[in-house]
Formats: sequence, structure tokens, C-alpha cells
Amino acid sequence: MRFSDWQLNRLRDALRAFHKFGRDAVDGRHYNWKDVSEAIFLSAEVEVPPERLRQFVEGVKTPSGGRRLLTMQEDRLDAIAKFATDEDYGLISEAELREHAPSWHAAQRLLEYLKQDFDTERILPPSALEGTYRNGRLDDDSYVVRELTLQRASDDGLIQLVQTEDSYDIIDGMKFDNFSPEEREKVRDSRIVYGGWAILTPEDNLLMFLKKERSGHNCYYLTVAAENWHSLQAPAAALALLRHDYPIETTDGEPLAPGKLPGISEATGNNIILFSRVM
Repeated sequence: MRFSDWQLNRLRDALRAFHKFGRDAVDGRHYNWKDVSEAIFLSAEVEVPPERLRQFVEGVKTPSGGRRLLTMQEDRLDAIAKFATDEDYGLISEAELREHAPSWHAAQRLLEYLKQDFDTERILPPSALEGTYRNGRLDDDSYVVRELTLQRASDDGLIQLVQTEDSYDIIDGMKFDNFSPEEREKVRDSRIVYGGWAILTPEDNLLMFLKKERSGHNCYYLTVAAENWHSLQAPAAALALLRHDYPIETTDGEPLAPGKLPGISEATGNNIILFSRVM
């Protein structure tokens, strides 16, 4: 059968995982590409040369210094697909190969991993988080308004996210609450849009994963505090979220030591954003 680009990438990911994390049952060594080729032959009885397999997964160098992904003959691709969906190896399911929903698979698997073996009743229903939250704060020479929307959650705690990050002149930003939506748009300097998903863990922690719309830059949030959502059993009124992208880096050349912790704690605290519900 013919495979689309996203299906080819899913097959590449399966082969890459098998090559990187698989181990020989006898001596415990990691698999090389010859081992992967042999596993495909055992599953599908089609030979795929190890080097050709490596090039399919890793690509080949281009004169400009980048890498170009290669495809394969149809019979070899069918063999790779049969191997990747073989239940004995458990790399991907037939449904995952046929269904184009890559953005949710990682979230679903993370939820499955975090699920506890014993029966627990979730204290906070995921629906209590649905809504739009806002934070406005001074950031360098601008006033930045972040609006975070948590869309309707699935029963198991999977939530789709959208965040807008609007920058204003400091004087206009301090008047934000007095402006109409039309006035805000008129005086706004710039807007950055993020999209992504969150999961609600069995411990009622929100783990959020966002990507900047244009560049794909990653941003993460996790809850550090919430406003009485357990005691009131009501929709969350406010969330204190730790925003994170790159680790905090010390710059004085000295090794990390307990004496550094106050500075690290202060820097971390500055990345905690209080979002209040607006809708």
C-alpha cells in the first residue's frame, strides 16, 4: 500500500525506538541496524538492507549540511509496517498507523503511564478546569497579557489548550482592563499564539505542553497552586502555574552548591504566573 508522509514518519519513529531502546535478550547489548533488519525479516520475510534501513530512518546528509529523508520500495515499506504493528514487538498499533492524530498520541500514552494500579476516585473533575484564564504583568519594557484557554476535557483528563500572548506599551497595558476588545486590538504591539494539550494527572496536577504557532518553540506549564478547588468542589477560580522552557543556568563558572539555591528559587519564583478565570 502507499503511505502518506505522516505514516512514513510514524514508521520511522517506531524503527528508531526499536533501534535505540531494544536490547538483545542474551547479552543485553543495544540493537544495531543489522538486528533491526533481521527482526523485520523474521516478521515479514522481506529483506531490508541495514544501511538502507538506517538511511530511511536517519536520512542522508545534503551538501548544505542538512539531512534528506529517503523512502523505500513498496514491498519493503509493507514489510516495515507489518513489523512495526506486530503485536509481539508492540511498537505501534494498526489504529495508530491508520489514524492521523499524532498530536494526541503522546498525551494519551502519558496518561496511561501515570494511571495508578489501585482504584482511586479523582477528587477534581476535569470539567472544573474548562474556561479562559488571564494574567497581565510587566515583562522587560512591555506589558504582556497572557490568555490561556482550557477547552472541554475528556473523561480521563486530556485537555486541548490555546494561549495568546499579547504585548502592549506599558502605558496602554496598565489601562488594559478599561479598554474594549476593539481598543485592545488597536493598541496591541504584537501577538504570539500557542497551541497544545494538557493532562490532569491522578494527583490533580496539570501538565501543559504548548508550541508557538509559527516557530514550534516549546513552552511548558505545571500547577504549583490552585484556589480552593478541592474544598469548594467548584470550577477553578485561579491557577498558579510555573512557566518553563530552558533550565535556569548559573553564569559565574562555579559548580552548583546549596548556596546557589536562594538565587535559583528566586528565578523560579519569577516564572510563576497567576492566571485568574475570566470566562
